Amino acid sequence: MGLIITNCIVLGRTEAYAMNNPPLRSFVDGLANGLGYASVLVGVAFLRELLGSGRLFGHAVVPEVLYQAGYVNNGLLVLAPGAFIMIGLFVWLEHSLLEKK
Repeated sequence: MGLIITNCIVLGRTEAYAMNNPPLRSFVDGLANGLGYASVLVGVAFLRELLGSGRLFGHAVVPEVLYQAGYVNNGLLVLAPGAFIMIGLFVWLEHSLLEKK
């Protein structure tokens, strides 16, 4: 998922909200939206890297014992479709948690 798309979503949402609200509320709304989108991007990147290559920040995280037992990294997650799969899983998780409330 391109960062330019996220940038456009955040700016478009912030501008639409700011046209109908006072400056302080608009600032807080823009800050909260930016942090929300950033946390989703970091979460997606973290899980894609961990599950896709078994590494975090360039360091191997998955023990060698698992590889010897037949564990194989999910290479699809490090490709572009992997981001959409991960975002779909995030949406599914959100909907399943909100249904229980």
